[in-house]
Amino acid sequence: MKLLFSFPLLLLCGMAQAQWTHSDGLLPVNGTKLYVRITGSHSSKPGHEPVIVLHGGPGLNQSYIQPHLRRLSKGHPVIFFDQRASGRSSTPRPDSITLGMTAGDIEGLRQQLHLDKIVLFAHSWGAIPAIVYATRYPQQVAALIFCNPVPLNHDFDVEQQQRLNKLQTAGDSTDRSIVMGSPDFKAGRTEAYRKLMMIGFRHLFADEKNRRLLTLQLPDNYLTSSKALYEGLSPELRSYNYYEQLRHFTFPILILYGEKDAIPEAAARKMLEAAPNSRLALFRHSGHFIFIEEPKRFTNEVERFIGTLR
Repeated sequence: MKLLFSFPLLLLCGMAQAQWTHSDGLLPVNGTKLYVRITGSHSSKPGHEPVIVLHGGPGLNQSYIQPHLRRLSKGHPVIFFDQRASGRSSTPRPDSITLGMTAGDIEGLRQQLHLDKIVLFAHSWGAIPAIVYATRYPQQVAALIFCNPVPLNHDFDVEQQQRLNKLQTAGDSTDRSIVMGSPDFKAGRTEAYRKLMMIGFRHLFADEKNRRLLTLQLPDNYLTSSKALYEGLSPELRSYNYYEQLRHFTFPILILYGEKDAIPEAAARKMLEAAPNSRLALFRHSGHFIFIEEPKRFTNEVERFIGTLR
């Protein structure tokens, strides 16, 4: 499958009765330690449900998405976390890096933060762990928001690769060769791998100039954690189909899709057809990172959708 790709420890538990401010740190959850960042204020009012954000990857982290979702924290508590073996979170044994354990991590966060129903916001790869969580804990889900979700089976792999191939240039190949021939890459330094990722992201924007607004930070142990991550997840990613699970969800679902993305629009429409209580919003001037390229409309769409939960 083609997937798109220290702060002081603060007490994060027992905060539900207070007004949340900006808080971050490592939180023991479900047998590991997750790096968690909370922005916004807690409220028990309908339409102000807490939002838990699932970043893309596998192997990315919240650093690329967190700055662009700050606007949402004006009306909701927004909880970001680095998935296990990603970012600043711990890297457990590969046999504990599964989709089921990631779903358990989300539930562990919900319980430790004393949250009732939650809105899950899933970007790209995050759609898959979001669906696994919603399948296991449907009573805890107020709504799902998918932002340029990856296809939920392998049916679109060929078309997606063809779309990417059409966008590639000779300059891309040259730049990759330069990075891969550099001393940093040969020494396994994280910065070289970050540069490779950023080259790959060039054509995932409607306007390549917007790529400069994408800030991606990788941890020093990126290679080690990525090896464990893919060793753990590979068995589940060889063959899967999550469209069927969508048919059983009764809560509202919003699908956001940037028309310039390499992911085929047909994959988003297949989600729309499968989920009975869903809506699709198309963004003509965006690629894979809608929240960067059309931030105002993105925020308005999300706020309006959450507001309907009242």
